[in-house]
Amino acid sequence: MPKGLVIRFRERLRAWRHRVRPIPPPDWVQVEINNTCNLNCIMCPREAMTRPLRHITLEEFQEIAQKVAAAGVSRIRLFLLGEPLLHRDLIPMIRYAKQIGIPSVEINTNAVLLDEAASRELIAAGLDELVISIDGADAETFEAVRRGADYEQVAGNTRGFFQIRDQMQVPKPRGVIQSILMEPTRDQMRQFVDLWQPVADELRVQAIREYQGVEGLSFTELSADDELRPCPALWSYLVILSDLTVTPCCTDINGDLALGKITAGDITDFWWHNDRLNELRHQHCRLDFAELPLCRSCEFISLDVMRRKANATSQYQPQPAEDL
Repeated sequence: MPKGLVIRFRERLRAWRHRVRPIPPPDWVQVEINNTCNLNCIMCPREAMTRPLRHITLEEFQEIAQKVAAAGVSRIRLFLLGEPLLHRDLIPMIRYAKQIGIPSVEINTNAVLLDEAASRELIAAGLDELVISIDGADAETFEAVRRGADYEQVAGNTRGFFQIRDQMQVPKPRGVIQSILMEPTRDQMRQFVDLWQPVADELRVQAIREYQGVEGLSFTELSADDELRPCPALWSYLVILSDLTVTPCCTDINGDLALGKITAGDITDFWWHNDRLNELRHQHCRLDFAELPLCRSCEFISLDVMRRKANATSQYQPQPAEDL
């Protein structure tokens, strides 16, 4: 049987199983605690965002966190289209999520505000993973991509975080340094790996994802001839936007696939019983994307794009320590 048919058969079998028994809880829930940012990065789709700028209140977050914990979700990510260090209640949010037993609390940051005080507070609050985004390996490239940031400041803050964590003699948060592989950074990826691998607990090189009007930066485009698949995100996670809208997709920046407001139900209600989400799952299992503009233009439905991305980033993945 051709490989493509085998993959489709497995995906459809998986969908059939979901009809006769409940699927597991989401692997994680992503909460956009704010959609405000202090940078204007060239690969960010914020210019296409039509939602009002908003910060989730601490009380709203506590209700969300309770629902995440009650659903047995093991990870909560406090970011999407905003810089979480801009939220004045970030530290109380992290503390609360840990107090009620959520195993892993994670954020992404551009590290502009990751000074000594912020680093110490994040560590003391119990944060489990801190992902720091650094695109490029020199000031010229970095500052052209992450418009509004100062390379030396961000690099200093990043190194400072790891030094402070070592001084405090604690293993967490786990520090990940991440870079996006795109046309402006492509020639600097090897230099990036050599520069930051000795510093980070983990280094990630990810191929850019183009959507919502961000164009001209990728080299792994969706093709009409690509082999398609149901998007795994529909069975993996939920996103809660800063206006409390629940959506199944992290690229749904304006809530076009809205499932409702989180205040209207529990995580389990949305995950297992939401008519809109279950219909989306059925449409994806049928590979029927005609009426889903956000999905039919998304590279995540293409096995070929995923392969091209994996090939593009494989040469930049850090070598195991024993191979160095």
